[in-house]
Amino acid sequence: MKHSQTIGAFLCLVLFYCTTQPLVIIDSQHLVITGWKSVGTSFGQPGRFFAYIGGLSFILFLLPYLWAKRFNVALGALLIAWAFRNFMVLSACQMGDCPQKQWTLYACIIISIGILIMTFLPKINISKSEA
Repeated sequence: MKHSQTIGAFLCLVLFYCTTQPLVIIDSQHLVITGWKSVGTSFGQPGRFFAYIGGLSFILFLLPYLWAKRFNVALGALLIAWAFRNFMVLSACQMGDCPQKQWTLYACIIISIGILIMTFLPKINISKSEA
């Protein structure tokens, strides 16, 4: 696919944007949890891992080397695993109190899947060697 690396780099930027938006809202405690702000909970900052790995994946999408394309597949798999982990941890009901899942929580999973698909489709120039 000719534009897979451009699409993958764009998806990394969209993933970073999604981590800055509300992921879940906990009404009983009046909390809005984003990837960077989870004050009042023990969730940490789930968007920080997305930013580090997504940023590294963004750089590897732009590099024309074969090793970068191979390493990027592993980073795409890490992004999907982290997206599912965030979904399970952030959307879990605790003591009868269920948070309201926002669209960005689902978008992080879908975008991570898109990034992994784009890592499987790199444009690699193969030169014929003389035998």
